Amino acid sequence: MKRILPGMTLFCAIALQPLAAQQVRIGYIDGPRIENNTKRSFDVAELLRREFSAREQEVRNMETRVKTLQSQLPGIKDPREREAKEREFQATAQRYEQNARAFVDDLERRKAEERRKYFQEVTQIVNQLAAAQKFDLVVQDAVFASKAIDVTEQVIKALGGPAPKAASKP
Repeated sequence: MKRILPGMTLFCAIALQPLAAQQVRIGYIDGPRIENNTKRSFDVAELLRREFSAREQEVRNMETRVKTLQSQLPGIKDPREREAKEREFQATAQRYEQNARAFVDDLERRKAEERRKYFQEVTQIVNQLAAAQKFDLVVQDAVFASKAIDVTEQVIKALGGPAPKAASKP
């Protein structure tokens, strides 16, 4: 048994020598910071806000109409008029729910599309940065990362810089 152990140690030392001789270059990126605090992410949020603002206003107007109809119901004494208002209320409430659901679904779908495009762009930038600086590994999630290996600022700069100061992402 004693003969195998020194032989195994010698084998490991010889096999690992090239790895130990090379310096491994590691980089770190702060994913949440890149996702939330870049001009590009701010621009995407603004694009979606503009794209969906008219529909959002339409859904809010329908909600107001439903609430107005609902508040009018208790004051109607005539049974025929009350029945007609209840039908109108139910039809309007149903259209509102359908439109609100469709709005949310479409908004979430578009957010996912834009997020996917954004992360493809981030991945491409990180790959280019890693190749240019000859990194062996770039990690995103870490318990601790030294400022010496943090390349987040370089990625943020490549994405158009930091988000405007007054901006807050929804």
